[in-house]
Amino acid sequence: MLGFLNRFRRDERGATATEYAMLVVFIALAVAVGATALGGGVNHLFNTVGSTLTGINVPTPPGQ
Repeated sequence: MLGFLNRFRRDERGATATEYAMLVVFIALAVAVGATALGGGVNHLFNTVGSTLTGINVPTPPGQ
């Protein structure tokens, strides 16, 4: 039993997979936070442009 525990303690085959999984999770979290922030900024930009263009009166050429 002691041999099994020592072998289990020294086995590092799953450590690399776990590190890569954590790296993927952190990158996905960063992308999600960035997309949320960017989406809010773009939404604000379009709302500002839309409200600015609402008050503009475009003249039509004569004869139309």
